[in-house]
Amino acid sequence: MLEGMTVQASPGELLVGAYHQIITGCELVSYNQRSREQGNQMELDVMAIHSENGSQTVYACEVVTHVRGMLYVGSPDTDRWADFGNENYQYTLERVWEKFQSDFEYVSEVFPDADRFVFQLWSPNVPEGHRTDGLEELRPELRRSFQSRVEQDCAVEPIYNEAYAERIGVLRSRAREDSKAYGNTAWRYLQILEHMRTSMES
Repeated sequence: MLEGMTVQASPGELLVGAYHQIITGCELVSYNQRSREQGNQMELDVMAIHSENGSQTVYACEVVTHVRGMLYVGSPDTDRWADFGNENYQYTLERVWEKFQSDFEYVSEVFPDADRFVFQLWSPNVPEGHRTDGLEELRPELRRSFQSRVEQDCAVEPIYNEAYAERIGVLRSRAREDSKAYGNTAWRYLQILEHMRTSMES
């Protein structure tokens, strides 16, 4: 497996990268990928590429590891998300929308021959209510926006709360069984903790 890193990845990003490297089976995982275009400040938290039977899928992942609840503080530029709570809630949804638009422009330009693009938001804690409702409304709107511009299939997958816990649970289960390091620090921590747990239970 190849694992590319441009700058130091956060623990949350490493967990997502480990999932795609070990569970999804991606050949390449890259962190904090930046555009080479002058003036473009986009940064893609985790990018992973999976190839199978001549078909290539590119995963573009935004990772928001706010353990007290996903929230960006700021004032929205428009009233597009006015139905979803106070200004900070609206700004959070606006940030997510803008991040994925930048991610789409990047991966569709760099990987024009890919067969499928999957855009994921990973967050362990999104409080139920305005933010979760907003994400669910944002999901099909993003997909329609992407699908109108490329021929490739585009999927948008918000992975938060129970879905996040389930996927990290799958990774933890694999860590109990697999002793290979894979060059991922978060994965190695999981291995140590899960093997300690197994030893204590036996």
